[in-house]
Amino acid sequence: MPENLISAEIEPKPNQATQAALAIQRLGFRVLHIGRTISVEAPQSLWILAFNVSFEPQKKTVIAELAEKGGVVYHKALTEDMRIPSDLENLVAGVMFVEPPEFYSG
Repeated sequence: MPENLISAEIEPKPNQATQAALAIQRLGFRVLHIGRTISVEAPQSLWILAFNVSFEPQKKTVIAELAEKGGVVYHKALTEDMRIPSDLENLVAGVMFVEPPEFYSG
């Protein structure tokens, strides 16, 4: 079974986007897009190893049809103990983990 891929947006420090993206890629992350933030994805194990972040399964209802099936399970980042790797300290300001949108029926 393939490992869970976790997506995130990484906020580079001013004028450091390209250098940050290259450094992130060298750590094994897949860079998807470079803009105001750097869109990346990587296996959950790499996030745990590189950023000291942990994950827990969560459920969300993303479309009404899935509500009756219990929603969608995703891995929520627990960032209380997260740290920026030393290789990235001068390049990265922060990390924002992507979660699926939640839809409400009214």
